[in-house]
Amino acid sequence: MKSRDQVQPHCTYRCAIIRSVGTPTKRPCLFTVARASLAFCVVSSPSTSLSSCALSVIHRRYTENDNKTDNLSIASSSDRRKNTDNVSEGSKVKTPSRVTVMKKYWIFRYVDYVKNYEQVMEKNFPTTMHDLKRFLKVSKKIRKQGIDTLSTDELQLAFTMPKDLIRISPVLLISAIPFTFYIIFPLALYFPHVVLTSHYWSIQDKLNFMLKEHKQRLKHNKPLFRCFQSQINKIKDQKLQESVGNIVACLGSGTHPTVKDILQCKSLFSGLPYSLKHIKRKHVKELLKVHGISTYTLRKRKKLLERGLLIKRMDAAIQREGGPSTLSYDAIRWALSFRGLNPVNMSLDSMQSWLDQWLLISSKVDADSISLLLHCPILLAYNHETNWTLLYHSQQK
Repeated sequence: MKSRDQVQPHCTYRCAIIRSVGTPTKRPCLFTVARASLAFCVVSSPSTSLSSCALSVIHRRYTENDNKTDNLSIASSSDRRKNTDNVSEGSKVKTPSRVTVMKKYWIFRYVDYVKNYEQVMEKNFPTTMHDLKRFLKVSKKIRKQGIDTLSTDELQLAFTMPKDLIRISPVLLISAIPFTFYIIFPLALYFPHVVLTSHYWSIQDKLNFMLKEHKQRLKHNKPLFRCFQSQINKIKDQKLQESVGNIVACLGSGTHPTVKDILQCKSLFSGLPYSLKHIKRKHVKELLKVHGISTYTLRKRKKLLERGLLIKRMDAAIQREGGPSTLSYDAIRWALSFRGLNPVNMSLDSMQSWLDQWLLISSKVDADSISLLLHCPILLAYNHETNWTLLYHSQQK
């Protein structure tokens, strides 16, 4: 019969060995098993039966873990075999038709085409895409810094690009469909003014289209002059009435008033009778047509105000950049045509001189008297030789 002192240490060491060996769900490493068995043999060397008991415990735990891992591997392999059998059976039962395969093929091809649509546009319409990216940068600059910080080129782009996008948007949308280029190409060849923007016009086409649009605007110069003349009797100030009478007399005799004479009547364009709030409906209509704005638009007076402020911003940008002498030949031609003067057959010096007179008036105009700037196409260009040649010489032909 063993005493309590002899049995207690062996039980304690046995529990320690079992904890070091691990639970049945967690297989111990070889180093842990060797360390535990060696410690047990050293401690329990007086009792051979206890050491054999420890070894049997270790052997039993190893065999349990091996059996569990074998069962898991067998189960996983059987599951994989079942899945492959199901897939093979399903493939045998449901075989996709050739039409379905072709549909999927073309759908994926079209999705890839749409994803790469930007690259296709840059390849087919490089100039338009370049200006579109510039326009987006200008729009971002307007939101952050304001429109008054834009340069002359940026203001021109902000004015022309929305119209170009409206004109070319049907082409861009149709070209997203494969094989439609063969339809667009003949339309662009025969109707470049309608389908394409000015980026794809030839030099002769640009000149012809500019003259055609300018001539349509010049046809409304005389009706606008008649509306301006009809309001003289409503001027209450005698001196101002005489000044306006002299301006009308100059225009009627085939000459133009000086910048000084025009600026003396500035107050009449911020109140009665020539401000945007006080001019008659017919006067508004003719003023819209002189500036190439549609008469079917809503808020006609607001459209005129926006156009006048745009012209003033462009004038201020030209003055900031050094005046008309810093503009390129194409830029100054566009500036004159935009302000109502036909630049064809004009020398560079004469174009710069005329634009200098315009800028002198623009520098004295504010938002209240913006109507004066809108009337400058007849005050400064009504009797100009190039305008009369375009308007009447072509009619005689």
